Amino acid sequence: MRSEPFRPAAAWLRAYLYFVACGVFAYSTGALDALLSSRFVPSNAGALWWLCSAALLVFITVAYGVLWSRWTLRFNRKLDVFPQLIFGLSWGIGYALSFLGFWHLSLIAGDGWPTWAVFLLAYTLISLWQVLWQDLVWDIYVSPEHDTPWTTKVKVPCTHVPNVTFSLLYFVAFDAYWGFVAAQVLALTLCSFAMRMPAPWCKDVTPAATRHPFVFGLSHGGGYVSPDPANDPHLKAIGAPY
Repeated sequence: MRSEPFRPAAAWLRAYLYFVACGVFAYSTGALDALLSSRFVPSNAGALWWLCSAALLVFITVAYGVLWSRWTLRFNRKLDVFPQLIFGLSWGIGYALSFLGFWHLSLIAGDGWPTWAVFLLAYTLISLWQVLWQDLVWDIYVSPEHDTPWTTKVKVPCTHVPNVTFSLLYFVAFDAYWGFVAAQVLALTLCSFAMRMPAPWCKDVTPAATRHPFVFGLSHGGGYVSPDPANDPHLKAIGAPY
C-alpha cells in the first residue's frame, strides 16, 4: 500500500514539531536542566571513561556510518550537505532529549529504586516508544523510503538495539549527559547523510514510505517491496535479497 508522494517541506515540519515536543518532554521531567548543568567531562571521569567513550564512538561510527549506511536505499537522492547536516544534528538532539526524558521519568516513577531497576524501566520505555513511534509515525510521515523488509530486520539488531543498550549503560555508569547526547547526534547525523534526507525546498521526485497493513486498520512503514527483486538496481546496490 503506497502512501501519498513524499513532500520534503511537510516532512521537515513534522520532524521539527516532534523535536520541540522532545525538548518540552525533557524540560518537564527535569532532564533538560540536568543536561545543561552537567559537565561535558563527568567529575568521575578517569581512564575507564576515556576508554568507554572511545569504544562508543567507534561503535557508533561503524554501526551507522558503515552498516546502517550500507543497508540504506537512496533511490538516487543527491548528497545535499548543509540540509542533511542540519537535519541530522536536530534529529540527534531531539531523540537524545526524549531518551533522557524517559530516564528522568523512570527516576520519578522509581523513586527509591536501585539504579539497575531504574535502568530496566527506562530501557523498556525507550524501546517501546521507539518501536511504536518509528514504525507507525516516523518511517511513514517523516523519512523518505529508505528500507526494505530485509534491511529493517538486520538494522534493528545490528545498530539500533546495541546503540540504545550501550549508550544508556554508558550514560548510567558515568552520569555522562553530554556524552550520551553526542553519541545520538553522531548516529543520526550519519543516518541523515546515509538516507540522503531531501532538503525542504527539494523538488526531485523521491519515493515515499511504503505503507504496510498493521493492526486496528493502522499502517506501518514496512519498507520498499520491489516488483522485480532479482533485477532491481536499488536492491542490488545494498545487497538486499528483497
